[in-house]
Amino acid sequence: MDWAGFFFEVFNGSLGMLKTVAVILFPLLIGIEIVDELGLLDKFSSLFAPILRIFKLPKDASLPLIVAQVFGITYGAGLIIRSVEDDKLSSSELMTVAVFLMVCHAVVEDTLLFVAIGGNGLIMLGSRVILAILITYLYSKYFVNNEKIDIEELVEADCC
Repeated sequence: MDWAGFFFEVFNGSLGMLKTVAVILFPLLIGIEIVDELGLLDKFSSLFAPILRIFKLPKDASLPLIVAQVFGITYGAGLIIRSVEDDKLSSSELMTVAVFLMVCHAVVEDTLLFVAIGGNGLIMLGSRVILAILITYLYSKYFVNNEKIDIEELVEADCC
């Protein structure tokens, strides 16, 4: 085996992938800063308030959800922490937001990165969003309305 050729190919392939990722991420991160400075995130959050009512979430939950969806869980977590510190989200609302983001976060960034390495973006994006909506809807209908239900009680009920 030609080890020099192997390492040369690995190095060139890695640089090519790094270049592809940088071409996607750098404009995305710059766009985040521009959108935030222009105050457009607040305007987008008011558009999603009717959708959040389905999950029994207040309008204040829309901005962290949108940011975590588009820009990533790290930015969204920062806004979630700020919302909790400002007492804008209750513990049950926070848990509902966490359930949604557990399944579906950073949809733009992740989808573009996987498309860059050959994935089908429509299938990845669609399945994540649909699954997140379904799981969060079921969670908000079943657990939020019945906060007294304990997970251990459910496991025991299913087992016996």
